[in-house]
Amino acid sequence: AGMAKRNNMVAAGVQRYLVVHEYAGQAYFGWQRQPEELTTVQSVLEKAVSEFLGTETFIYGSSRTDKGVHALSNTFHVDICRKPRLGREQDVREPYEPVQIERAINSRLRKARESVQVTKVIKVEPDFHARFHAQRRTYFYRIASGFNGHMSLFHKGQTWNVRQDLDIDLMKKAAKMLQGHHDFSTFRAAGCQQTDPVRTLKQLDVELHQQNWPGRYFCDEVTRLQHIIITASAKSFLYHQVRLMVGLLKAVGAREIPLDKVPEIIDAKDVTKLYTAMAPAHGLYLASVEYDNF
Repeated sequence: AGMAKRNNMVAAGVQRYLVVHEYAGQAYFGWQRQPEELTTVQSVLEKAVSEFLGTETFIYGSSRTDKGVHALSNTFHVDICRKPRLGREQDVREPYEPVQIERAINSRLRKARESVQVTKVIKVEPDFHARFHAQRRTYFYRIASGFNGHMSLFHKGQTWNVRQDLDIDLMKKAAKMLQGHHDFSTFRAAGCQQTDPVRTLKQLDVELHQQNWPGRYFCDEVTRLQHIIITASAKSFLYHQVRLMVGLLKAVGAREIPLDKVPEIIDAKDVTKLYTAMAPAHGLYLASVEYDNF
């Protein structure tokens, strides 16, 4: 069936592309298309692609981030047939080169003043699927913590401002307890459509961010705040899993929940036993979606 589909698509001049893109989440009602014509990342991308091709075109995403969540690197796939030359409608043309797709979409996004940008386009096989073939997804979460000082305005809408001193060592120890193969039902919000709550959390790191450029705005020199980066990696995550885990790590770091309670919270397999607020969307970034072949 796969070979037949490939042959049919090639004969029709259809090429499937994987499109890597980034966006500032505060401008959108999440990634996925919504009713009531709410502006989402998918809706503005589909508009740009459809305008380029002159026909309504749908895209298929790998990760449906929530309202306010950013992406450094999300992906979707799309099938594109090159427009025939005028008067030669019966001729099948060679597919567009990836750089042509990238430029065409970006020029329309810029014209519409959208906070979305295509960063890479790759030709893929006809049976490739951006969501189901993804092998690893990595998220970053940014926290600016400290009781004294003010978070820089340049972090607003992009970092969780926690007005408390957080103990990084306690957060690291709690993160180690969460890492690995678990039933993550405690970290799954109502409305999750996944039937299996078991996931393998390959990475959950808590680190102080030491980047020095430009020091005046991004370091403790001005703000006197700690900038913490939490990195989470897995093949896939449950609905709101990362933000719920970050909420727990913050509570442990603030000594609101004792470290020895963490295993009990995991074993409860019940989100109502978490007793901590979910971290806000604006500190979360989808950092990468990885595949086997590229």
